[in-house]
Amino acid sequence: MKLRPTLFPHSLSVKLFAIISIVFIAFSLIYTSFYSRMQTELFEHTIQQNSLRNGELIRRALHRAMLDNDRTRIDELISGIGTGSGVERIRLYDKSGEIKFSSTESEVGHQVDMDSEACFACHKVDKPFETLPADRKWRIFHEGAGRVMGLIVPIRNAAECSGAPCHDHEPDVKILGVLDVQMSLVEVDSTLSEATRDVSAALIVLFLVNILVIGVVMYFTIYRPVHALKLGTEKLAEGDMTYRISLNREDELGILSASFNQMAESLHKAYLALRDSSRRLEVRVKEKTEELEAIHKEILQVERTASLGKMAATVAHELNNPLSGIVNYAKLLHKKVGRLDGEFPEKEKVLRDLDLIGSEAMRCGNIVRNLLIFARGSRVNYQPSSLQAVIERALSLVDHHLKLAGVQTEVFTDDSIKEVVCDPEQMMQVLVALFMNAIEAMEKGGTLTVRLRHSEIPGNIQLVVSDTGSGIPEHIKDRIFEPFVSTKTNQAGVGLGLAVVYGIVKNHKGNIRIESLPGAGSDFCIDLPTNLSEGNGHEG
Repeated sequence: MKLRPTLFPHSLSVKLFAIISIVFIAFSLIYTSFYSRMQTELFEHTIQQNSLRNGELIRRALHRAMLDNDRTRIDELISGIGTGSGVERIRLYDKSGEIKFSSTESEVGHQVDMDSEACFACHKVDKPFETLPADRKWRIFHEGAGRVMGLIVPIRNAAECSGAPCHDHEPDVKILGVLDVQMSLVEVDSTLSEATRDVSAALIVLFLVNILVIGVVMYFTIYRPVHALKLGTEKLAEGDMTYRISLNREDELGILSASFNQMAESLHKAYLALRDSSRRLEVRVKEKTEELEAIHKEILQVERTASLGKMAATVAHELNNPLSGIVNYAKLLHKKVGRLDGEFPEKEKVLRDLDLIGSEAMRCGNIVRNLLIFARGSRVNYQPSSLQAVIERALSLVDHHLKLAGVQTEVFTDDSIKEVVCDPEQMMQVLVALFMNAIEAMEKGGTLTVRLRHSEIPGNIQLVVSDTGSGIPEHIKDRIFEPFVSTKTNQAGVGLGLAVVYGIVKNHKGNIRIESLPGAGSDFCIDLPTNLSEGNGHEG
């Protein structure tokens, strides 16, 4: 039994390679995600701290101008700082939400929505927070083409503020307004994206290098040894007991290879011993079988020849002369009655009866003659003969029967077959017997086909006679060439025709076999040696 080839995707080394690759890719993705998140958090935390410091610096810078109520100075400071690198917008609005100062002049005087992101940190409850923790002072939101970090710096009502002559604030008011500093994160995000790309590119390069190294290592350490073991098992399954695996390794695969070689050696020795024993047994069985077959055939032939020879001699002695007399007297009476002058009512009937007597007597004579031919054989005259000519003569002899039965004929001959050493008269007797059997099998007409061609057996030709008749029943197919076996249900024959055919073919060192199915016609195949010295004698 041959092992089914293993598909490449099902290879053990490929599976291990795929698993390692998947694990490495998963690790790389997790690491990249973790690295990106950590970098983002680090950058955002740094910016938050810087923003808190910058917001406090801006508040202090505006503190003196606000105490002096110098609106021009405040506007200049906010506009100047608002144009700085990374600053998106700076706004200063009072506790009611009206924007008093802004680096974007168009916003000045507008009212801020208390539900916006800038106000939500304090005003998300019924009573606003007076003091915000550090993590609530900033927020990140999207605006325009990127992210923006906003910082809320409360403007408290200090003692110098409420007591100044220029201000009118009650001492219990805690918050006077809010400084809203908004920093652009576009550059930060760009830096983070670039860093992520660099890390990803480095991981991809590292992945490819590692995969290449792992693939090479796995190819030499796993794939090649496993493939060698697989190839060895396939060779052993195919019957190649001499195949050995060469793996000079000290690991488990090397031990497995050595065990395989030891097993193969043991199997090879056992196979050789079994083969020699089988051959000797086969030769002895064949010799004994041939001896038994020869003895059996000889016994059958002796018994058949002895019994039929005695019967044929007795029948010939007892019947030949009376039958000849009957035939002669029937012919003589036929002539005499036919020459009688005048007509009488039973003349035609008498003539038909005399014809019937003569034909039946002749049929009895033919039966006796066929029996003698089968039992004793007849003298043969082997000579180079044209089987095409023999076929034509045999068809001409049965032409009248073919027309009466409505049977068409087809003849196919190989022109390269010139002459065959045979007895042409006996071969014509074989063909006539087969033709008559075929005609009788086609009661409602049909086609009789004759083929002359080269046989599959070297040095032989094949003669095939086919019909489209009723075929031969299975229960007598194996005995069809035995004496007195017939497919005819009437008394038209006694079953000696095919026995005579079989004897003639065997005398020519040929073989005859039949291929037939009930209702599908029959094929009689005769293999004959072109030269009798080259013939084979096995049965068909």
